[in-house]
Amino acid sequence: MAKLISIPSSNPPVTNLRALDQPSVNYDQETYRVWACDNQIYGPIPLAMLTQWVQEARVLRDTWIYFEGCQEWRLAKNIDPLRDSFAPGDETIFLERQSAEGGIAPEELRKFAILASLSNHELAQLVRFGEMVHANPGDVIIKRGDPGDALFFVLAGAVRARIFVGSEEKTLGDIPAGQFFGDMAMFTQSPRSADVVCESEARLLRFGAEGFRTLIVQNPSAAAPMLFAIAGTMAQRVMDDNQRFQREVASGFVWR
Repeated sequence: MAKLISIPSSNPPVTNLRALDQPSVNYDQETYRVWACDNQIYGPIPLAMLTQWVQEARVLRDTWIYFEGCQEWRLAKNIDPLRDSFAPGDETIFLERQSAEGGIAPEELRKFAILASLSNHELAQLVRFGEMVHANPGDVIIKRGDPGDALFFVLAGAVRARIFVGSEEKTLGDIPAGQFFGDMAMFTQSPRSADVVCESEARLLRFGAEGFRTLIVQNPSAAAPMLFAIAGTMAQRVMDDNQRFQREVASGFVWR
């Protein structure tokens, strides 16, 4: 193993750094250099040794690897022959243990569009700050007038929103697995505007306002896409309500 020059910056060398949409590579015939955490470059080495270094955790997912033949740098996690060689990280092990014990599986959370792009590390933070809720048919999950202190992700089963007009019950909408509710009241810190009741046996992740604030401070990269997506959902609801109001006004207008 040859020790080469030191790279003083905190980023990999930018010379000949190419996009990842280059023609396919013959990985077995390539030789590689590794930009290590001590800011040294090691190599050249063949694929077999590079794979061994991954298995020994000397090369991590975010280690930069130089392809001598292609003259380009790539992250180790973007090199096809290495993808299955990385040992699972602590957060992945945590999520796998949660799933095996009847908790939340990463695949359940990635059903939600606002969570689909999050890494296992970011999902683990979400699970740690959340609370699992099990509900049976007829259970009232939130009541109208309750404090808006949390949002809920429906992992399995179905729930519905309702209000009472006098003594008559009105269903506002069904909320199946893969959707969330409670965000409007949580972000406006206002009382709940409707009841949410369980229609079929359901599993939900309750994510409180305080947990969300902690997530924003401790892991903004996980909180930012969620905030953006939730804001988009809330904006869409407001736009739908405006369009509905305009239709109602227009239908009641008498042309003269």
